[in-house]
Amino acid sequence: MRIAPYLFSAVCGFAVMPITNAHEESHGHKHHEHHEQHQHEGHRHHGAHVHGMATLDLVMDGQELMLHLQSPLMNFLGFEHQPETEQQKAIYHDMLQQLEMLDVLLTVEGSTCKAESIEIDEPFDSQGQAGHADLDVSYFVRCEQPDNITGLKINLFDVYNRLETLQVQMVLPTGQQQLELNPQRTTIRIN
Repeated sequence: MRIAPYLFSAVCGFAVMPITNAHEESHGHKHHEHHEQHQHEGHRHHGAHVHGMATLDLVMDGQELMLHLQSPLMNFLGFEHQPETEQQKAIYHDMLQQLEMLDVLLTVEGSTCKAESIEIDEPFDSQGQAGHADLDVSYFVRCEQPDNITGLKINLFDVYNRLETLQVQMVLPTGQQQLELNPQRTTIRIN
C-alpha cells in the first residue's frame, strides 16, 4: 500500500516539489537514467538515487504525525542487491526489525507518541536495471498532546553510519519548512 507519497497533497491540498541536491554532482554520481526509469515505473522519488542521502517527508495534522522515509538501500545495509550470504540475510533482517520500531527513526520531545502503522515496501520489488534498490518506509503516528511537542530528534544517524544527509520536507501547524539534517544536526524544532 503506497499511501505515503500522497500524504502532502491529501493533507495539505498541494503537491510537494522534488528536492534536488548538489550532493549528486559533488560525488560524481550520474543517476539521471535511473531516476527517469523509476518515474516511468510510477515510483515517486525526490531526486536521483544518491548514496549517503535520504529524504523524509513529515506532516503534523492534529494528533497525527505522518512520516515517509526514502533512501538508497546502501545507506542502511551497505549493499543494494538481494541478500545472498547468511551475513547479508542477517543484516537485512535486522534492518527490517529496527525500522519497525519508531524510536529507531525518531524521538518525539514533549509528548508521548505511538506508531499506529508502519509500512515497509519490499525494496527488491522495484530494483532498477542498474542494481539500485531503495528503502521506502511510511510511519503513521498518533501523539497524545501534539501541542506540547517541542522537537523531533532523528535517530537514524546513530544507527546507520552510511547515512550522511537527510533532506526533510515538512508541513507543520506553523507552516511549511525544508531543512537538511546530518550527524551533527539531528533535531527538528517544533513550536
